[in-house]
Amino acid sequence: MKKNSGILVCLAMCLMTASCGILGVGSKNGSASVSGQASGAALKSLYSQYQTDGQIDITNLNNIIMLAQLSNGIQGLKDVDDKSEFYNQFAQGLILGSDKLVTKSTASTVTNTLQALANSTDLSSIAAAGVLAVAGAEEAGQQTAQSAQQTVQETTQSAQQAVQETTTQVQTAAQETVQQTTAQVQSAAQSTIAEAVEIMEDASDEVSSTISSITSIFGLLGK
Repeated sequence: MKKNSGILVCLAMCLMTASCGILGVGSKNGSASVSGQASGAALKSLYSQYQTDGQIDITNLNNIIMLAQLSNGIQGLKDVDDKSEFYNQFAQGLILGSDKLVTKSTASTVTNTLQALANSTDLSSIAAAGVLAVAGAEEAGQQTAQSAQQTVQETTQSAQQAVQETTTQVQTAAQETVQQTTAQVQSAAQSTIAEAVEIMEDASDEVSSTISSITSIFGLLGK
């Protein structure tokens, strides 16, 4: 599994250049506010799912993407002084991006926690898993659109051919087409999740540190 996940990480990192805009990569040369907003939005999404599941489930495709968005968003905090303009703008962005789950009173503490995570942990595997997940989700979406178009065409043809057939036969043909389409989409999604989760599982220390930091932040949200 280690060998295969290494290949997947390399592939995902190659895709990262093209996908970094989707995941909101942060840097000192970029906008601190935008990076903060992307990180705040990721925290909000992760927190919402956490309230449902009682944990951060790394088999959840959206969680993987949001963890990657957060990991990329906080990169600009590395070695930044907490009195700097970047730091302050990032903290303000957190408030806006989280829809005020991060408040003025907690923004500094949350930013400190995220900065400590960025300084102490190599988050590249999480970022790579997110890029792979986004690429796979987009591919699954394209397959869904293509399958839907094919379904329309096949259903139209079936209807034309079934002018003299019974209604039951037409319905059966349509149901079979829908089932085939659903199976194709589910297969693509499952494959994407499996590959992304494999990367996350092989980076257990990195993931554990990240989840520990995030869950400590969850205790501050809305206060």
